[in-house]
Formats: sequence, C-alpha cells, structure tokens
Amino acid sequence: MAVKHKNLFLYLTLACFVGLILIFIFDGYMGIYDSLFITTGEQEDQIKPDQWPQRDRYWPTSVERDQKAFFRYEVENRWFSSYSADIEVSVWREQEKVSDLLAQPISVASFDKGQLEWVLDATEFVPADIPPEQDYEFTMLIKRADIERRIIIHVRSVLYPSKVVIPEPPR
Repeated sequence: MAVKHKNLFLYLTLACFVGLILIFIFDGYMGIYDSLFITTGEQEDQIKPDQWPQRDRYWPTSVERDQKAFFRYEVENRWFSSYSADIEVSVWREQEKVSDLLAQPISVASFDKGQLEWVLDATEFVPADIPPEQDYEFTMLIKRADIERRIIIHVRSVLYPSKVVIPEPPR
C-alpha cells in the first residue's frame, strides 16, 4: 500500500526558500568589514566597506600642507566568534617605506565594532626642498592580516594666505 504525502511539495518549497534566505544572510551580511574615516579641516570623508572594491588599488584624499589629517579605522565583526588581527599603518613614497605610523593589535567581539585612531601631520612627510607652491603625494598603507588598503594622500600647496580678507562695500 502506497502512502500519499499531500504536503511534500510544500515542505520542499519551504526548505528551498529558507535555504535561499540563509544564503543571502551568510553571503551578504556575515563577515569582517572595515571602514575608514578621514577628517581634514572641517570635512570628514568615510570609506565604507562596500566602497573598497570600487577602486582597483587605492583611495585618494587630500590635505592642506600645514594641516593634520585625523584617521579612524573601524573593524566590524559580523561573525559568531571573536576576531583578532594586527593592524599596521605606514607611509610610503615611490615603493619605499618612509615611516611607521601605527602597529597595534585589535580584538573585536562577535557582532561588535573595534576602532583605532591616529593623526598624520602633513608637514612631517613633505621634504624641506619642495617649494610651498608645489603639491606632493605619498601613500598610506593600512595592513590588516592579509588585506591591504592604500590611501593616496595629496598634500595641496599653500597658494592663498591663511587669513581671508573680505573687502568692505563702497559707501
């Protein structure tokens, strides 16, 4: 005697639907994501996790010659276990290391965020023989485990005086 399963296709459809939902959750949400916040003057830029792949090898930013740039590197852990890695930040010019800015471990609990902060003074990395009206560039390299993030720092020349003079209207 054959047993009829009336709801067999319903159960198979539900199992496939749940499987698709789990694939989207684990593929699109789960993982380790990093963001970088760059503050120069009054402007803050953010490089979000989904923006890193949009650039082939680097991400550009600029700073005035006499300014400091403030960086905040945020690592978000969307796994069920904790995450630990060593973060190294260095400055490079023409494939040669100029300086180490930061070398620090980071440990992030599951479904939490961790962050590191550092300051880059542009005057420290522009050689003294570069005239003030000339721009300058160097690379800041952020290494986390086997991932490298390259930021091209464009140091803008000082063309205008620091004080802006607004003329008085004619009387």
